[in-house]
Amino acid sequence: MKSFDVIVIGAGYSGLSAAYYLQQKGLRVKVLEASSYPGGRSRSDKFNGFTLDSGLHLYHHSTTELSKIINIDQLHLKNVYPGYLLRYEGVFNLFTNPLYKTFDTLSTALARNASLSDKFRLFGLYVKLRTQSYNKLVKEKDSSTFDYLSSNGFSKKLIDSFFRPMIAANIFDYNLQSSSRFSKIYLKSLFQDQVALPKDGIGKIAELIADTLEPDTISYKLKVKKVTAFGVELTNGDILDANCVVVATNAIDANAMVAGNIIPAECTHVSTLYFSTDKAPLSKPVVILNGDEDNLVNHVFVPSLLHPEYAPEGKHLVSVNVVKSHDLDDEELIAKCHTELSDWFGLNVMHWEHLKTYHIKYAMPFKPILDSVKFTKKINNHLYVCGDSFSVGTMESALRSGRETAAVIAKEFKQGNFDSFNPKQNAEGLLNIS
Repeated sequence: MKSFDVIVIGAGYSGLSAAYYLQQKGLRVKVLEASSYPGGRSRSDKFNGFTLDSGLHLYHHSTTELSKIINIDQLHLKNVYPGYLLRYEGVFNLFTNPLYKTFDTLSTALARNASLSDKFRLFGLYVKLRTQSYNKLVKEKDSSTFDYLSSNGFSKKLIDSFFRPMIAANIFDYNLQSSSRFSKIYLKSLFQDQVALPKDGIGKIAELIADTLEPDTISYKLKVKKVTAFGVELTNGDILDANCVVVATNAIDANAMVAGNIIPAECTHVSTLYFSTDKAPLSKPVVILNGDEDNLVNHVFVPSLLHPEYAPEGKHLVSVNVVKSHDLDDEELIAKCHTELSDWFGLNVMHWEHLKTYHIKYAMPFKPILDSVKFTKKINNHLYVCGDSFSVGTMESALRSGRETAAVIAKEFKQGNFDSFNPKQNAEGLLNIS
């Protein structure tokens, strides 16, 4: 039996952040991770010379929390093309961020899925979200994203052909039923600055954060069965004592560990299929959106156009992402993607080699209503929960959640509140979590 000041469950961004800031305060911390790697749903695998991210993850330059922990230069970031390439009714048009690509705005102006009034309203939305603060956006009246776009005068054609796949590419909500506050926060981040990809994959971010922790802080392949009044019980039967426990997992696992509904567990999902090809299907490192509702593929990206290191020499890596619900098995899904994309890029797509498919069931917390933005939650005298499930599903929110949770716990230790910790008294509280 081992004892720690704080046990953190989960080595995703929020758990790593909490551990980092707790150790900065001099506390003895142990991080328990069920898998064999840090990063949670933001990891990278090496496969036959390819770098495969667990879903298409992009780094937002508007992020401020990460630079407080690591040197961003270590990521060797390269920027994705600022905008989207939309395929609609067999024609490709660029929808660009005019701040960075004023020349290509001609393609946006010629897009036939948007009326002239739609284009003016689109630019107006861009200006509004860029200039308004996050605090002001989250205080605006909330509604579904679809209702928000409709009430702002956007045509059904533009909503269906552009906003649905674009929102789905970022928060995996093709039906546009997520909170408009949630969507506006995410869109502001996209409009405010460019997005990028690390040279060694999105998993490099978590690896660098983990490297800042003291040696042996993280124990991998250890799954927590339940949180107890004394610490945690592992699935292998081991007991670990701690004055304080921080649950930093997804909401579904967190609720199971404490046998209560402490976090809203609604979530969105995405399937990402990776293919190898000798020739890239396009020349720009731009996210391609599918504007045709009948197709299953939502968006496509070629990471190796940005970082050749993502693929072996002479090869390219194609990321194909599916957000809509379907009942296809893996082989049928691969065949469906081949068929749809051969209509986009030609019959040579049928020769693309399938590498691996990721089905990410908890890709993003789903927020039908965003009443408030929170970053930490105290359950009882020794149990805290952190993560992006309380606010919006971003790396920024997850890292901030870990930092703010660590600050609250460190203050409790400094005030000596854990000196009078009574496990028996807290045991009843753990059994009555609601």
